[in-house]
Amino acid sequence: MTGGFQGVGDVMRITARVTDVESGEVVTTVKVDGSRSDLFALQDRVVVELAAALHLASNPVGREPDETHVIDAYEAFSKGLINLRAESRESVDLAILFFERAVALDPLYARAWLELGEAYEVKGTYLAMPELLEKAMASFEKCLALQPRLARAWKELGATLVDLGREDKGLEAIRRSLELDPGDGAAHAALARAHFIGTGRFADAAEAFERALALNPQGGWYALQLAHVSALLRDFPRAERAARQAIELQERGLSGREGVLIVGAYMKLGQIRALQGRPAEALEAYERELSFLRRVDHALKDRAIIELHTRIGSAHRALGHPEEARGALMLAVGAFEDRLRVGADEPFTRYYVAAAWALLGEAERALDVLEAAAAMRRVYVVERARIDPDFEGLRSEPRFARLLSSTGSAGFARAG
Repeated sequence: MTGGFQGVGDVMRITARVTDVESGEVVTTVKVDGSRSDLFALQDRVVVELAAALHLASNPVGREPDETHVIDAYEAFSKGLINLRAESRESVDLAILFFERAVALDPLYARAWLELGEAYEVKGTYLAMPELLEKAMASFEKCLALQPRLARAWKELGATLVDLGREDKGLEAIRRSLELDPGDGAAHAALARAHFIGTGRFADAAEAFERALALNPQGGWYALQLAHVSALLRDFPRAERAARQAIELQERGLSGREGVLIVGAYMKLGQIRALQGRPAEALEAYERELSFLRRVDHALKDRAIIELHTRIGSAHRALGHPEEARGALMLAVGAFEDRLRVGADEPFTRYYVAAAWALLGEAERALDVLEAAAAMRRVYVVERARIDPDFEGLRSEPRFARLLSSTGSAGFARAG
């Protein structure tokens, strides 16, 4: 279901339409007109008319407990939601401003606190700013104080705790979310991510991402991460199926909700091909990802560019193209240094830069960067480095052997 609203003075029109996802055909459309002061009654009319058109039972009984009766708060919330779903750097900042306005106008607006927390979490993980993750956690806690049985708030709180390296408490909150709503694909994905980046249990992560994608086949990020973790497990058939599903959703600009972009799907397909010893085909996929990134504005774009150039350099190296390999790898290193200059530092990008230095034959630089990444997110970094062919040049290094034998975890960031 999609829709929107228009307003001139005190007059409003709300439009809603239901579309069959498989065929793309519009099943039914509803339009209701009325005054701005009657907004919530108009929404209830939309529900009744849609239900009638779809032959469903409907009995609106007032606002949901996590909603608001303050029209200006609702308008600010709606604008915040539109911006958050775009997930560009500018739109996330605008989302935060609109959600802050919504909770200022109605401090009891539980859903606005929830979305404000998510906006802080998105910006905090993309820009490697733990202070924003602390703000996100505070927003989720305010939401839960108002609505303690709101499953999504528990899921978001758990994911943020995992971002901050507090895996035990994060897993506890995510499991609480699943108790309240076991059919929520996003909660299964949060559980998967906790296992992926928090506990290093890649097989458990793959199974949970699989469940998330079964519950929501439009979940592009779930498909993307399932492709990634399956590739690390060398389960190439499952990895390729997931990557192709992610590519389709990436091209459609979908990730479970209309308007949410993902990036990296072609890159995951290239990773799968590279791990199977098919560097020419991998390079073709990487070039398609580079073309896609040039066409979009996404908050993860800068990070994706670093990973992508590392992978391009690795493919050229495998093909016997030393000059092209060095050029791509140095682009990755330079882009990382640009991020460091503006204060953006997180373990996933460091991991790829460590791989770039290793592929360049700079063992000491590679180990310096890799050890710093492990200090932020030890289990994830160590378990990946243990099986990553890009680090073959470090296998004889005593420092690398010591790193692989280390345990423990720390740090934060969204899975790369």
